[in-house]
Amino acid sequence: MRTGCKFYLCAESYYIIMKKTLLIMASILATLGSFAQTAKIDTQQSLKPGIGNLTTELNVNPFNGQISLNNSLNQIKFRYFTSPTVALRFGFNISRIDSTYNVANPYGTNSYFDNDSKKSTTVGVNLGIEKHFAGTKRLSPYIGADLSITDRSSSENISNNQSTTTVANAWYYSYYNNNMLITQVQQPGYTRFGLNLFTGFDFYIARHFFFGYEFNYNISKTNWKDVSVTTTPSTGATTNTSTKNSNFTFGPSLINGIRLGYSF
Repeated sequence: MRTGCKFYLCAESYYIIMKKTLLIMASILATLGSFAQTAKIDTQQSLKPGIGNLTTELNVNPFNGQISLNNSLNQIKFRYFTSPTVALRFGFNISRIDSTYNVANPYGTNSYFDNDSKKSTTVGVNLGIEKHFAGTKRLSPYIGADLSITDRSSSENISNNQSTTTVANAWYYSYYNNNMLITQVQQPGYTRFGLNLFTGFDFYIARHFFFGYEFNYNISKTNWKDVSVTTTPSTGATTNTSTKNSNFTFGPSLINGIRLGYSF
């Protein structure tokens, strides 16, 4: 039984082991050096935005896989920092729905033509201010308030061989249930005014890149627009189906999802 090894084989094994050891040590030193350099940069430069920086964000819900705009009003939001502790916020939403549905049969004695055209436009604006507190190098808690106004207008035009029906400030949806014709109002027009008192935080993962959360106390008044239906030529009259309806609400609410954003 041989317990030794030839000299050149032992030397070769020792060389391979030392080479691997030096490579591992060099990798560790390089990694530590990069961390030290990052730490040095972080101590010299704040991770948080400063005067003149602009931020924007999205809401991400990791539990249902949804990504949406950043607040309950479905608005795009920007913040402009007038100082490291004060930010002006501006949100807006402009959306449009325009759909047309046609069904026609021009042939035979029972020819017909049906057209259903629906339109809706929503415009919303938020203006507010945030006060940020010291927190830590990465954490920036804040409080604030903003005012909001939203307006939605809707209309529908239904025409066929015999008549034309025009709906103002809403859409109509009709269906039969137990041989009874039931009509429902959809997409009603309204004007809403609101005041939001909120608090939240930004946590900066890297320079000017953050995630956060926010909840608020909302006070709002909604005035629903009068819905009218005009049918010609069968009646030629206008029927008001709703007048002077309004809704007043207040209470706390959570903005669903995690805020994920950046500044530039």
